[in-house]
Amino acid sequence: MTLNRSGEDREAGGTKETKDTKEFEKYNRTRSGLGVRSALLLILCMAILLMSWEGQKTDAAVAKTEIPKDSIRLRILANSDRPEDQIVKRHVRDAVVEQMNGWVEKLDHPQSLEEARKIVRTKLPEIEEQVGRTLRANGESYSYKVELGVVPFPTKLYGGEVYPAGNYEAVRVTLGTGEGQNWWCVLFPPLCFIDAGTGDAVSKAGDQVKTASAAESKGAGAKTESKAPEVRFFLWDLLSGFFNWIGSLFS
Repeated sequence: MTLNRSGEDREAGGTKETKDTKEFEKYNRTRSGLGVRSALLLILCMAILLMSWEGQKTDAAVAKTEIPKDSIRLRILANSDRPEDQIVKRHVRDAVVEQMNGWVEKLDHPQSLEEARKIVRTKLPEIEEQVGRTLRANGESYSYKVELGVVPFPTKLYGGEVYPAGNYEAVRVTLGTGEGQNWWCVLFPPLCFIDAGTGDAVSKAGDQVKTASAAESKGAGAKTESKAPEVRFFLWDLLSGFFNWIGSLFS
């Protein structure tokens, strides 16, 4: 009976050791899986940061720049907010701005807004050809349109000033359906070439914003406000949220 009990004890001990080993292996696999998921999440966050950085940065060279009354804007509308369409929009932007660098000197000191308008109008076919080449180079076959006219703009932040939504004269480049986030700058006077990027203002519908001029604010129903609207940047908010999430893992 003693020998049998000893054998049973050894068998029970072996079973326990096997169970502990399996649980330890399961624990290691779980930790490994969590590590992979954390790494993938970190890579995803970094990709989002890189994509949003260019769209959110504002060049300090235009910190005090105001849009004059007589101006022509450039606006490029992406096909959608999909990452690939936003990347194509940036390629088109770079190609168009580089092309404009070749003839922007003609806009430095035009006699009037009408003279600048004539120069821009003669260059529309060249801009359209450049847009088409850039889309084909990026493997995209959707439609595009380049036009000069008075087009609607949402509320915008530019050079530390907030400009109300309204209709403004602009060269509008529409890629595909044109339903994605846009990039814009001031073509005349030539400010596109010192401004790396601008963002939409986040003021609510009830906020009152400062206008560039009485002519531009006509119909927008906007007035100046003593308190400047708060402007939040997606990149900073994303970084703050990410580090808060990291901190919560160890709390």
